[in-house]
Amino acid sequence: MDHLKKSSLKHQIAEEIRRSIFKGQLSPGEKVTETKLSDSLGVSRGPLREAIQLLVMEGLLISTAYKETKVSNITTEEVTELLVPMRINIETFALKTLPIWNEQTFENLEEIVEQMRRASVFNDHPLFSDLDMQFHELIILSSDMSNVSNLWDAIFNRIRLLFTYQNESSLDLKKYTEAHSDLLDTFKTRDVDYAIERLRDHIILSH
Repeated sequence: MDHLKKSSLKHQIAEEIRRSIFKGQLSPGEKVTETKLSDSLGVSRGPLREAIQLLVMEGLLISTAYKETKVSNITTEEVTELLVPMRINIETFALKTLPIWNEQTFENLEEIVEQMRRASVFNDHPLFSDLDMQFHELIILSSDMSNVSNLWDAIFNRIRLLFTYQNESSLDLKKYTEAHSDLLDTFKTRDVDYAIERLRDHIILSH
């Protein structure tokens, strides 16, 4: 039981740090220390160290040889040469199961788009980024293929981190919302080749 509680605490701490990063409260390159995090979160060093190790594995934190820990950054090379190609391959592969999608899937995507519209009205970038990820994650989950989901999980946080940093610039949320709405309309045609082409263009333009 103690082990389960400890494991749960580790993940709770990791989620708090993760949330701070995605909200921009911890900036790229910013040094984080166990003392500072322990005080701010009100937790002991043991589970905190485990949470930090988890976030290092996720690519959200980076530790140097001297045990200094910082918030990760993302280079242009990683985006163009790694993340974008991986996203295209993973998401378009998932789309190949588009003919078996049911109306409930489309309704779920429509609901996400509507929430995007509301977030754009309030210019809520963090919420919008969460919804953007939900939209694309639903494409993956709809494929019902665990291997695709596992690949997505491996790059999820790096993509989310990229969205967080992009939001420091002036992103036209209304325009981006309609881009997702147009993409959904493409999916509804059930023309797989056309959907793959539009999704590929969408991912490239979003970066």
